[in-house]
Amino acid sequence: MYDEAIRTLFRLMRNLITTIFLIAVNILTSTYAASPVSFSEQERAFLSSIKEINLCVGPDSMPLDDIVRGSHTGINAEYMKIFENILDTPIRLVITNNWNESLDFVKQGKCDIISLASKTPQRESYLTFTETYVNIPFVVVTTQEKFFVSKMSDLVDQELGVRRGYAYVDLLKNRFPKIKLVEFETLHDGLDMVNRGKIFGYLSGLHIVGYAIQTGGYTNLKINGQFDELSTIQLGIGVRKEMAPLRDIFNKAIAAIDPEDKKRIDSSWLTVRYEIVEDYQRIIQLAIAASIILIFLAYRQFHLRKHNVQLAEREKEIWNQANFDFLTGLPNRRLFQDRLAQKISRISRKGEPFALVLIDLDEFKEVNDTLGHDQGDQLLIEASERIKSCLRQSDTLARLGGDEFVVILNDINRDGGVETVAQKILNSLKAPFRLKENAFISASVGITLCPKDSKDMVEILKNADQAMYAAKANGRNNFHYFTPSMQQEAMVRMLLIKELRIAIEEQQFELFFQPIVDLTSGAIDKAEALIRWKHPTKGYVSPIEFIPILEETRMIIKVGKWVFIESVKQAKIWRKRYHPNFQVSVNTSPLQFQSNSTIDWHLLTKNMGLAAQAIGIEITESMLMEGHDDISSHLLKLRDNGFQVSLDDFGTGYSSLSYLRKFDIDYLKIDKSFVKNLSDGSDDMVLCEAIIVMAHKLGLKVIAEGVENNVQQRLLAHANCDYGQGYHFAKPIPADEFELLLEKQAQAQAKYNVASEHSA
Repeated sequence: MYDEAIRTLFRLMRNLITTIFLIAVNILTSTYAASPVSFSEQERAFLSSIKEINLCVGPDSMPLDDIVRGSHTGINAEYMKIFENILDTPIRLVITNNWNESLDFVKQGKCDIISLASKTPQRESYLTFTETYVNIPFVVVTTQEKFFVSKMSDLVDQELGVRRGYAYVDLLKNRFPKIKLVEFETLHDGLDMVNRGKIFGYLSGLHIVGYAIQTGGYTNLKINGQFDELSTIQLGIGVRKEMAPLRDIFNKAIAAIDPEDKKRIDSSWLTVRYEIVEDYQRIIQLAIAASIILIFLAYRQFHLRKHNVQLAEREKEIWNQANFDFLTGLPNRRLFQDRLAQKISRISRKGEPFALVLIDLDEFKEVNDTLGHDQGDQLLIEASERIKSCLRQSDTLARLGGDEFVVILNDINRDGGVETVAQKILNSLKAPFRLKENAFISASVGITLCPKDSKDMVEILKNADQAMYAAKANGRNNFHYFTPSMQQEAMVRMLLIKELRIAIEEQQFELFFQPIVDLTSGAIDKAEALIRWKHPTKGYVSPIEFIPILEETRMIIKVGKWVFIESVKQAKIWRKRYHPNFQVSVNTSPLQFQSNSTIDWHLLTKNMGLAAQAIGIEITESMLMEGHDDISSHLLKLRDNGFQVSLDDFGTGYSSLSYLRKFDIDYLKIDKSFVKNLSDGSDDMVLCEAIIVMAHKLGLKVIAEGVENNVQQRLLAHANCDYGQGYHFAKPIPADEFELLLEKQAQAQAKYNVASEHSA
């Protein structure tokens, strides 16, 4: 009881000191210089018509917001004073009990704006948001003995405290459902539970929890992690939709904030500070044991010195965690964006152009998958050192996350320019990485110039990203400059992705079938199923345009499953009507195997009353050579369950004979590039004959693709090729037209049988 009374007394004293400090800050920062803003006549008329702007504010959100004795204080209060000066319009406080009540007041029209708010889809139904003017990194607070947290996956199955009603709570629930969230009405309630060991940690903004730790005396807590997955809390002003003109007005006000004012506010409120909290038990002991005061003071002096050292180390650790990548020690995305913003602002003052170079490591995922994540981490560390060795001291290198690095290149007209540096980086990354076994990667480099291409930070990063993807499309291991046409290409690609998602939902895809003909008998024994997209306004879209997008976005998994099921249905019909051994082949993607999408194919065929032999699985040489365990194991299971396997485009890759035997391939499909120029005695004829002989020796049958005339058919048949496929027999056609071919073939066979009986 006595201990609790002493604790309460200390908290009251601390709160009183905090209150005096906040009032002093309000007095000292009550006026700011407002930069001139050019409002339109309509905007000025709107401000004149509303007379005042109603702002909803709740207590207990320091250092962002608080109400102390009816007075607004915190970073929000200071920004609102600046906005009042710029807009020349009073901003009236509407005091609420909490954040949720503030949101309700806005919905009810009792408030016009709510500030320092983050954008969510739910809030956008009744609010429109300004540009961001405060950024706060996400961090997790734990007790001292807890392990370091570097990514959200470390928190799976842990209990994590959050503030009830805040926007990031819904984000966490959607993106990380396996993390157990415990919602609290106040920040201090959550920190108390962490301090007592009841929950693992508490997630919030860096400066919010830093302020709470400072003022709450939580000496057992530390800020113990920051995450690329969540980045920062981006805060702006939410404007009631009925007051929509205020958004553009406030955007102009935000842009007009004097940099010195912003710097002063940020340094006053958005800096994590710590203070020594007196141990009240020591004070009680001092009062009771006055006889040993000298010994106690000596001990206390020693303890304070040690504690000061620890606090300094903790503050340095927190700053490093918030600004540097934990693996490579390079600046992280947050610090890089700060430096990029400073660099852009210097352009208008000093006219110093620079280049932004985005570096993406090719084949890094394969290293992680084959050698393990620990070896992947070692590769990233060494890659960062190699890139750094190619730069000058004045350049800035940062890691954006994953396998992406970014460089700000200064003095781009010196020492050979940007190309020289980019080529040095590419050359340095080509050399083998000596891990537990040699690993080889390359890089794709995108380059954009500032201010030539843009002076907007978001656009600069987007330009570099587009240029990097252009380098990948050009074969990787090269660099590519941003061009304005890339923006148009990116817009076209985004539209195509959107339309493909609609196509899946509205079932705009169709299956066409191309016959595979027995070159001995001339009979159509097989067909290859080929997907076609019938766009409602554009008509049929070329597969070359949309299939790579399906692969990149992983939509191929869902579409590939649909192709398989439709092919099974069609094969069942044609087996019953025309040929008991008819087979339909389907093309597959590595993603279908890696995602386990093919694992139930044998059950699907069985449940639909069809033998697995009715479906052929077509794979490419590159899939065979990639050697991923998941692809290999699933392919062997399909083969064991009765599916036949065709190796497509044979001759264009580097497949080994050992792979043909390992996976028990049934058919080799000679690529059409070898068939195109077939003639007696040609090199292509020699190659085709060699492939056919080799395949037959291994017990495989051969299908020649791209047969377009009688000469090619005759030469291939003479070389004992088993099957042919190509426009000479038929182009890919819809199922009903393909069935006419089968019907015609059946009628011809029936006439032949009748004639044979008569002749007999």
